[in-house]
Amino acid sequence: MKAAVLEQDKDAWLEDAVATIIGIAEKQETFTADDLRREMREPDDSHWPGTAFTKARSLGYIEGVDGRYVKSTTPSRNHSALKLWTKKKEEARS
Repeated sequence: MKAAVLEQDKDAWLEDAVATIIGIAEKQETFTADDLRREMREPDDSHWPGTAFTKARSLGYIEGVDGRYVKSTTPSRNHSALKLWTKKKEEARS
């Protein structure tokens, strides 16, 4: 039973996160997972943000910025590298 509830929580969190990523992409030229963390409630699993970015990319909303990474500003991430993202160009989304 607990696993089913967690799966529902995951699905709901991911849906909200993808929508948030799309919103961030509309407002900012570039962004990282730190931006998502500032906008979203905490995930139950630390892997969910990466899954949300992968989903947003596979849906054609975002793309990586030519192999660019920046240092995280989130203390718990200890200044680790974060991929830099941007909104995917409209002509490339077709």
